[in-house]
Amino acid sequence: MSIMLDEANAYERGMDDDLTFQTVRELAGTAYMAGRSAPPTDAEVEAVAKRLCWNSCEWDGIESDYVAKDEDDAWDYAGEICGYQEDYIARAKEVLEVARKAVTE
Repeated sequence: MSIMLDEANAYERGMDDDLTFQTVRELAGTAYMAGRSAPPTDAEVEAVAKRLCWNSCEWDGIESDYVAKDEDDAWDYAGEICGYQEDYIARAKEVLEVARKAVTE
């Protein structure tokens, strides 16, 4: 949700209108729809990568006594293992590409 609001805020900065609730709602909708055809932002990619990392229950076979407390903690830990964050980022880009194709088709 915050990514959509970030897109709406960026879009709004280019507008000079007096903003009403309806105008803000229209701006958010326009920014959201424009974002569906745009390449994913770094924030979107990182958010999806963090979620994929967090949802990876077995940490790809690495046995460890370490237990992540939350999504950010898991992401930080993955950064300590060579190539893990990069792998999740690559997977996130693929997921976002498939999702965007599904929305536009």
